[in-house]
Amino acid sequence: MIKSSLLRVLALASVFVIALSASAAAATKVHVRVEGVKATLFEGDVSASAGKLTSNKGKDRAAHLCNVAANGGSGGAAATPSRALLAASEMPLGGRLGPIGLEWFESFGDFVVGRVGGEASSGDDYWQYWVNFKPGEVGACAAALKEGDEVLWASGEYGVPALRLNAPTVAFKGRAFNVRVTSGTTGKGVAGARVGGATTDANGSARLTMRSGSKRALGATKRGAIRSNIESVVLR
Repeated sequence: MIKSSLLRVLALASVFVIALSASAAAATKVHVRVEGVKATLFEGDVSASAGKLTSNKGKDRAAHLCNVAANGGSGGAAATPSRALLAASEMPLGGRLGPIGLEWFESFGDFVVGRVGGEASSGDDYWQYWVNFKPGEVGACAAALKEGDEVLWASGEYGVPALRLNAPTVAFKGRAFNVRVTSGTTGKGVAGARVGGATTDANGSARLTMRSGSKRALGATKRGAIRSNIESVVLR
């Protein structure tokens, strides 16, 4: 009797551990950045998973799966850019992202993000996503995310480039150092971008000199492009 009870307890414990492991495996840790018109609305790591989203615009106000497999994507159920955006909005620092406007399109089999952080799609500008600086080619519920992916959400015209900044992690005060701004889509240098008070040349490069402080956060901007990631440079 005691042996039988012990076996049942051990079996239940094994099921519990397996369930926990499956739950942990279902969550994918990714880095999410959300760029508003005038400022970065969110940047940080989140744990995203396959699941449902609820439409809050249009006629259909129901919940629908957003997990790649149910949205015409390739492969099994996985975390998606839309689910990562939702996860970011639920973080302690994600309050600036709400309310997120979601509209389900049955013919598309996916949601369209129409509003983030009070900023709505307007005219030719609409909310779109990039993964590892590459623009999305399918609906945001049909793209599968992998551990460590970088997810960017921003509003802009179709084909607008997302800037990518590369800078050294360490620089010396009073000594010039190089930074480079590229298009995340093509990998080519972007001329005319502003970074650290300098303007990039035809190759997307600029030389900066910092004379004070212990650390500088650098970002690149250019009219008609999505602002870049932030690079922190330690000054010695």
